[in-house]
Order: sequence, then structure tokens, then C-alpha cells
Amino acid sequence: MIMKFKRIPREYFTTILDRLSRFEPAYIRYSRVFEDIINKFYLDNKSRNLDLKTKIKIVEEIFNSSLISYNNDFKINSVLFNLEDTYFASNEISYQYLSSRLNISSMLNEIDESQINAKNLFWLKKINSNHDNLIKLRNKYSLLYPIEKIILCEGQTEFTLLNAIFKLFNVDLNKIGILVIPAGGKNQVARKYYSMIEYVKLPFFILLDKDASQIENIIKPKLRNNDFIYLIKSGEFEDLIPKKILLGTINYIHKNDLNCNFDDFNTECTMVENLENIYKKYGFGEFKKAQFALQLKGFIEDNLPKQDFINTEIETIVKNLG
Repeated sequence: MIMKFKRIPREYFTTILDRLSRFEPAYIRYSRVFEDIINKFYLDNKSRNLDLKTKIKIVEEIFNSSLISYNNDFKINSVLFNLEDTYFASNEISYQYLSSRLNISSMLNEIDESQINAKNLFWLKKINSNHDNLIKLRNKYSLLYPIEKIILCEGQTEFTLLNAIFKLFNVDLNKIGILVIPAGGKNQVARKYYSMIEYVKLPFFILLDKDASQIENIIKPKLRNNDFIYLIKSGEFEDLIPKKILLGTINYIHKNDLNCNFDDFNTECTMVENLENIYKKYGFGEFKKAQFALQLKGFIEDNLPKQDFINTEIETIVKNLG
């Protein structure tokens, strides 16, 4: 019987490969991609309620037939299969998906590197064209993958700033394979940790604000031997940033003619409270933590000499990170 399908358009290749290589168990990421391919490109109206073996066969045909050339190279498939065992708990459905004969290498060859912005896809492109071992490639190109540890933090501020700040202390998280995952808020950290340890085998470094001792107590009963919790002694994450850097960022962003100064900071307030007050005082509008974190990251990367950022607690965090 002849299979009826449409070829996958070339501009959709990056989306597929990005989704296939994200940090999720294969049964999640592959299932999503396979369902998408079948729904979009398989033309048989009997496509519902297919068994997994049939789905894999259909997607293999659509995927590989959409390529200009087929190079019979499945090295990347083997890498993804092996990393699954390193990252995640065993799952038979994941292994069935990962055993599929998708010619990922050929699809990568048809994608220009200039089209790539996702870290995982950039990593796939590099290992497809290099024969060095994975760790050497990660260090050379700051690839993040393969991942060796996870920093689980409270929110977007830490997610945005951690690597930029750690680089000032000679630690590049992308070179040593540490993935930062935001929980979506302080009250979500324990839930996120409890959920992830059900399937993630990698060690966790859990970073919490000073006032999160209750969250720490919730996590501790399930804390695994290779996981670690650190509460920021200074207060919140923003309290780790020197005032000089915050002032420089504000004046750099807003080109403030009045120039904020150290007198604008009240020692009895948290750094976030101080920033909120400064924004009100100078008429900058509402202070938004996530937006400011992005601006602070830009200021650090573009304007900041390493010697200007002095914080002994960050040095302690780096040491505990191992």
C-alpha cells in the first residue's frame, strides 16, 4: 500500500530538530514531534489511534523522504540515545522513539547555521560536523550540551543573570554543562523538584532566597545524596549585586541626567525595594524584575570590567556548585 503524505517544508526543519533535542525525556519530546508530523503531513484520514510502531514507520518515511539527500549517518541518533540513559530514568517508550531511523544528520546538513538560535540545535549542528569528543566541543564552543548538572532557581531573574555573573568569576555554565531551570516562583520550587527527580538522574543545585527556609524544609525529606540546597544569605538574588553595578545599569538604561547615586539606597530596604523606590523617584515607570534582569545582563556583558564586581557570597556559591 502506498503511503500518502506531504513532504515537510525545509523551513520547518529547525522547529522539528529543536523539539527533538530539548532537555525532556524522549517519550515527551518525540511524541510531540511525531504527532505534529502525522497531523500536518500524513494524508491518510485513518491516522487516529495508530499504535506506536505504525507511527514510527509513518514518521520515518515522511521525515526521510523530505530530505534532499540521505547520508545513512546515524551518529547523532546514537548520541541522543546514549544521553537519554545519562539524563533520564529508563523508559521503554523513549527507547522505541530513539531507535527510529530518522536521518537527523542529513536534515541538519540542510539547515544553515545562521538560521539557528536555540542552544540545543546549535549543539546538534556542531557535533554533526566535528569528530571531537562531546566535552571538548562543549568547552570550545560554549555549547551547554551535554548537560551534567541542573541549577534549579526561583525565577526569571536568576535564569537570566546567573551565567553572565558567574563568568565574572571565571565560571561559564555553558562550558561545564550546567543547565539553569527557573521554577516559576519561590512557591513552585519544591513542586518542580519533586516532579523532576521522578525522571531526571542528574544532580541538582537548588538556589533559594534567604526567606525560603520553609521551602527548604519541604524539599529536604526528598533531597537526594547528590543534590544540594543553598539559601542566599544576603537576602534575594538582587541583593548579591553591588550597588555600583545597579546604579551603572540604571543610568546606562535611562540616560538619567540627574544620575542616581548611593544616597538613593536605603540600607533598611531590600535591593528590590530600593530599585522600586528609585524608579518611582526618577519617573522611570514601574520597576519590572524580569525586564531589569535582561538590561542588567546586557550592562554586565557590554560594560563591566570583572574587577568591578566584588561579592564574596557569589564566590561561595560557585565553590558549592562544585
